[in-house]
Amino acid sequence: MADESTPPIRLMNFISEDQLDETKKARGERVEDGTAQRDRPLYEILKENKDKKDAEFNERFKHRPPKALDDDETEFLDKLELSKREYEQQVANEEAQQLRNFQAAVAAQSMIVQDFEETPPVPVVQVTFLIIYTYSFISVIQHQHLV
Repeated sequence: MADESTPPIRLMNFISEDQLDETKKARGERVEDGTAQRDRPLYEILKENKDKKDAEFNERFKHRPPKALDDDETEFLDKLELSKREYEQQVANEEAQQLRNFQAAVAAQSMIVQDFEETPPVPVVQVTFLIIYTYSFISVIQHQHLV
């Protein structure tokens, strides 16, 4: 059985308002526990604290020289620069090839236009003869089918 002499376990300690007022008078009001009103917005207070910490951090590392690159880092950077140059060269070559193809297509198109302009027009007499000859041929074929 449970020992009745032990006090019961209390999960939370609740205090009255009178006790809270006495505690505030004894220690004073504090912003962090919400008993005092802030004179500035919380954003400004937090920003000021962050700026102070950043300034302290930068001050500690301000006079430290920069770290030298080791062999692996320099090798990586060299390979990165080389691959960048190769890519740029490849792009330049592709652009040059596309430009040459375009210029060749334009030149071929202008040659076709020039050839078309240089060919003499078909005389009207030949066209008329062709039409009459074709008409005669069609009528002969039709006549042979009818007979």
